Amino acid sequence: MTTTPVTGKPPRPTVPRRTWQVAAVVIVGAFMAQLDGALVNIGLATVAEDLNASLTSTQWLVSGYLLALVAGLPLCGWAARRVGAGRLWIGALTAFTLASVLCAVAGDIRSLIALRVVQGIAGGLLLPVGQTLIAQAAGRDLMGRVMSTAGAALVLAPALGPVVGGLLIAHLSWPWLFLINVPVGAAGVCLALRVLPRGEPQPVSAFDTPGFLLVGLGLPALTYGVSVSGGSHVLGEPRFWAPVAAGVLLLAVFAGRARRATAPLLNLGLFGGRVFRAAAGASFLAGVIQFGALVVWALYFQDARGYGVIASGLAMAPFALGAAVLPYAGRLTDRFGGGPVTLAGALLTAVAVLPMALLPGDAATAVVELCLFGLGVANALSVVPPSTAAYISVPPPQVPDAVTLVNIFLRLGGAVGAALLVAVLGPGADAGAVPGDFRTAFWWLAGLSLLAAGCATALTRAASAERGA
Repeated sequence: MTTTPVTGKPPRPTVPRRTWQVAAVVIVGAFMAQLDGALVNIGLATVAEDLNASLTSTQWLVSGYLLALVAGLPLCGWAARRVGAGRLWIGALTAFTLASVLCAVAGDIRSLIALRVVQGIAGGLLLPVGQTLIAQAAGRDLMGRVMSTAGAALVLAPALGPVVGGLLIAHLSWPWLFLINVPVGAAGVCLALRVLPRGEPQPVSAFDTPGFLLVGLGLPALTYGVSVSGGSHVLGEPRFWAPVAAGVLLLAVFAGRARRATAPLLNLGLFGGRVFRAAAGASFLAGVIQFGALVVWALYFQDARGYGVIASGLAMAPFALGAAVLPYAGRLTDRFGGGPVTLAGALLTAVAVLPMALLPGDAATAVVELCLFGLGVANALSVVPPSTAAYISVPPPQVPDAVTLVNIFLRLGGAVGAALLVAVLGPGADAGAVPGDFRTAFWWLAGLSLLAAGCATALTRAASAERGA
């Protein structure tokens, strides 16, 4: 066996070129889906004016897309086995690209919202099915490096969306918010046809239609209820508690049914593993912190510092620069495991947000940007490593189910984080919040990061115990 001359240990395996090609193609679709969820926000007022629609109706271009992303997730595991992960990914990217074309030429707001839902369902399949393809191509020993590189879409797209959307609206027109996807999507489909392994269809049970209806309606209902809860005055209203209650009830019925079913739509038995359970919890908290922090920082630049939308988007650039260390996070995950890397990310999050909680509202811009850069690095260490640990902890045939469940937790965490931090900011967040409100929000982020550190510690211990067993 070959060893390195310095350490005497076996050299680390090299990622095959073919695996990197698969990851590169997957990144195209994942980045498009994530970016599209963020850049349309900036054009809502323009779309409403051009289509003679109310802003209340137009905001469903965002809400409908995000809810459709969640609704499509339960299909991933079953469909990937039924037709092959590669075929499913190519079909989803094709549908996403065609829907983008139709969105750009939509003549009224109802048609545009309906097409955004179709786009969201296709986009919801791209990331988890892409992660399944990467997991299958990389194997356990290389998964951290390759998954983290592909995970750049999760971290960078939400930060770049407002900037790209603002530039498109300022210099072109709102249809370009969708047309921008067309050349990228077409190139992605062509590359995928050449590079992606199609996957062999596997024997599967009949599609669990009742299970899909339960979880496919329950998840969006719960997500919607949480997303509108950004303020204490909403909590007692039916628009909050009705969808939350319906979502919890539907998911509880689904869970009970899944435990009795011989072939459930989602394999909830994966939560019996300590590593998977801790990794899912860490992924949920990573989603809470990522989306919550991005909301707080964007509002901080606009309301406390008086930046315009495009200027505030550009001011978020240090977050994207910090998140660019994501490939190195993958190398660390392969070497030390997902638990220790996630723990480092949680602690660095606390270090990044604590100065914002302590400093006055007119703190030097350089200090604010340095903290934002640190948050980007911390996010790179927090989002993908726990999901990688979850995928490694399950047998290869169960990876599609693991990917689906972790992505559900991550998206629910994002909805909770955005709603929670808006609620902490209070009514002032809607019209000129004072710096004191933001200091409270940053204290909350610090507390959440310590909670995430506790979850990462549990993941580290569970993985250590599993290796020692």
